[in-house]
Amino acid sequence: MIDFDLSKVKKNLFAKASAGRNKNEDNDLITNFYEKGGKAFRDSGVGKFVKNVVTSDFTKTKRDQILDKFGAPEHYKRYAQYLSGGTVGNKDITELPENVKKDVVKSHFLGTEKDPNAHMYPFTGYPDKDEFIPAGKTKGQSNPNFNPDSTLLQTYNNPARTAHSLGHVQFKPKEDGGFTLTDTYDVDSNVSMGAKAYKPLRGTRTDLQEGGQLASRLYDLSKFLGINQPMKYNVNFDAQRFK
Repeated sequence: MIDFDLSKVKKNLFAKASAGRNKNEDNDLITNFYEKGGKAFRDSGVGKFVKNVVTSDFTKTKRDQILDKFGAPEHYKRYAQYLSGGTVGNKDITELPENVKKDVVKSHFLGTEKDPNAHMYPFTGYPDKDEFIPAGKTKGQSNPNFNPDSTLLQTYNNPARTAHSLGHVQFKPKEDGGFTLTDTYDVDSNVSMGAKAYKPLRGTRTDLQEGGQLASRLYDLSKFLGINQPMKYNVNFDAQRFK
């Protein structure tokens, strides 16, 4: 039987959060309480119950139905899924809305002869294929990641529905002329993006800057509850789209 005595849970959270200090120089009292308190909650009977309810396939199915009913934009839908247990059955995302697929194809052709606005862009959709930064400059900074065979595709030239849900993806060609899009939907750490270490409950997480503090606070809550779940993309694009 699950113990629902919240007074005991609160007391346990405070005790564990206050015990000891993380030696990380970016840590402080609030970070310490958040990390240790969150662990204590997730390990408690109430915490486990909350996670089981929120991340059950039944709840996630109802969540997706509500998001679809109200026409949630693609980037809102994916973030909501990530914050609340991922996809139903934790399956790969294999389908994308048609307008998002068109955006991806547009990024694929960015800066090429098939791009009607090629003259406006000094770069392509494949940043690691560009020998210089910025691309198209005869005298520019050499690209340390230069790789003419790179399959890393950036989609940031598109509306938020695609730019904020996909960002960078792997877009690998298939023998039949089509492509396969793969990626993992997650929130990158500040340090990995060249910024200072993130402090929960304050400021904005670098990878969520488009959503501001609201997106960061929702992320903090999801991490505290232990219900966030990365999601994998594995989407096929037929050859007809590229002819």
